[in-house]
Amino acid sequence: MVYNPKEITEEVNVTAVHPLVDLAYLLATVVVFSVLVYLGLGVIATKLVTHISPELEAKIGKQLLSTVPNIASKTNPQQQQYLESLLTDLQTTNLNRPSPSIHIVKDKYANAVIIPGGHIIVTTALLTEAESENELAFVLAHELGHHVAKDPLKGLGRSLVGITMATVLGIGSGNADIVTLTGSLTDLHYSRRQETAADVYALSAIVRKYGHGDASLDFFQRILAKNRDRRGKLSAYFSTHPLTQARIDYLYRVASKKGWRMSGETTDLPK
Repeated sequence: MVYNPKEITEEVNVTAVHPLVDLAYLLATVVVFSVLVYLGLGVIATKLVTHISPELEAKIGKQLLSTVPNIASKTNPQQQQYLESLLTDLQTTNLNRPSPSIHIVKDKYANAVIIPGGHIIVTTALLTEAESENELAFVLAHELGHHVAKDPLKGLGRSLVGITMATVLGIGSGNADIVTLTGSLTDLHYSRRQETAADVYALSAIVRKYGHGDASLDFFQRILAKNRDRRGKLSAYFSTHPLTQARIDYLYRVASKKGWRMSGETTDLPK
């Protein structure tokens, strides 16, 4: 028997699918897999980071605080004592966590944020523009609500994933860059659910301290009025605390449902 090999045709070893289509499938698979890994790691990191020890949270907070620019090195002792006392009055429970503290940053924009470790950072503009203790107390209590809910730590958990991916991609180098990146990410927006919970916590703290919620939302009402047509000087608070009239209306509905008075005497700020 004589073997007669077949002639090799041109289409052998050539896929029926166009190479660009294969490449598109490959890239799509990589993207989908990366997104799933990012989301999965984010959920895991967010869960784990809320269980870190108070000592570790304090250490992380101290590192992050060192990256915040323009913190006033010399503050008015009476003003600092007043703010710390006001913050203490607004706390409801012993959290077995780092005690909240206030740091004043020189800035022309009114704003307030909180980072891990309970460090509440308020700007000099916010302290200048606040017209009553009630509205200043609401801002502090709102940030305190985020601390109670561990929102800054949860934000840090998500940031850790971003830091890892940035490191893999070669974005940034060294611990200083990582700490700076973490600090910037923890200043990002919280979810609407987190902001709403912090609002309700704040209003409950205000009602407990003053017996009513009157004037506590004046700061936000003023911001809305000044930013309705254009983003002005006060708009910085919008960048980290998105405010809407509906959100304020919701607080009034919560007050009505819980029987909280929303009228009463306004407390002046110390001169």
